[in-house]
Amino acid sequence: MKMKKWYSIGKLLEAIGIAAVMLGLVQGIYGDMWGELYLLLAGIAVFYAGRIIEKKNVS
Repeated sequence: MKMKKWYSIGKLLEAIGIAAVMLGLVQGIYGDMWGELYLLLAGIAVFYAGRIIEKKNVS
């Protein structure tokens, strides 16, 4: 059960990371390039953290 919990947390972090990147894209379309950059970097970091957690708990 504990393994399933961490797997789900990893997937949730991946989804949050993708959402942050998409939000950054929309923000960039409206002209805020620094906001787009910050959301892009944060989204990549969160997605990668989720990917690491997910991979450690799949066996």
